[in-house]
Amino acid sequence: MKRQAGRASQQGLLLVEAVLSAVVIAVGLVFVSRALGGQLRALAVAEAYDTLLPLARAKLLELEGWGLKQAPIPSQQLSGSFDDPYEGYQWRVRATPHHAEAGGPSMTDVVLTVSKTGEPGRAVTLMAVWPSSWF
Repeated sequence: MKRQAGRASQQGLLLVEAVLSAVVIAVGLVFVSRALGGQLRALAVAEAYDTLLPLARAKLLELEGWGLKQAPIPSQQLSGSFDDPYEGYQWRVRATPHHAEAGGPSMTDVVLTVSKTGEPGRAVTLMAVWPSSWF
């Protein structure tokens, strides 16, 4: 009985083809998982800043109101932590006198930094210029 040429290659996948297909699928899955991991990290950073920025704005407005009503701002009001539910966040104000031109008002550069306790790399910094009489 004679065997027909080419019939064996039509019966199914060769082992080499199956292994090559598995490798291509595995490489594709690695790239997809890395992309998803990157997206999850980006989402975590965005969520952190979504909390930090409103806290920083609110604290800056609070300090500005304090300065308008009861200047000067006491030194104990230049750093602290937030109340519940944001007890894991801290803030700090740095005030640097601004050199005024002759006859100009005396001003202070104010830098407010809000960060999450234990995560110093994630912080929001807001800057403002306030009258020196507030400090």
